[in-house]
Amino acid sequence: MGQRLIRIAAAVLAFCAGAGAAGAQGPKPTALLLDGLFIYVQQNYIGVSVLAANVERLGYRVVVDNHLMSRTAGVEPDVIIGHSMGGSTALRYAAERIAAGKPAPLVITIDAAFGSGACPATRCINIHTPGFPQIIGAENIDAWQSGAFMVNHAMLATNETVQRMVMDRLAELLAARQAPTPPLTAPVPVPRPR
Repeated sequence: MGQRLIRIAAAVLAFCAGAGAAGAQGPKPTALLLDGLFIYVQQNYIGVSVLAANVERLGYRVVVDNHLMSRTAGVEPDVIIGHSMGGSTALRYAAERIAAGKPAPLVITIDAAFGSGACPATRCINIHTPGFPQIIGAENIDAWQSGAFMVNHAMLATNETVQRMVMDRLAELLAARQAPTPPLTAPVPVPRPR
């Protein structure tokens, strides 16, 4: 009888550990990429949408739009990445989602536009060039000092150094999401023979 209870307890623990690991991996997280002001379409401008293929290969479901969010209203992202006006929209959309009781996404802005709000989420990263605003409550990273020296605003999202910073943060978030649930450490009571 005692051996049977031990086997049942071990099976329950194995099941719980397996369910925890599967639950941690769950469905692919969603990354919302928001390009900046559409006026750049007439110029040499490629925004954060250039990251879409790499972000997808990393393991995210990718949704791309511009700062107007005309195609993506209602998307429930785990990460929002925005350039220029797209950065301002990323901060505002994150604030709206949090106010609605939704989980806080990671927000990454690249040269967020002037007049952008403070970081509403648990974690915001703002990669900026000199002259562009720092975001209150965000981890503010000077792009020029980080290796994207003299890269202008319109081309910042296409810079290899900036892209690497973004991809590193996304990989960290994904790794944290997929970390296995630690095993239960409490001893399992075993009935004593009578």
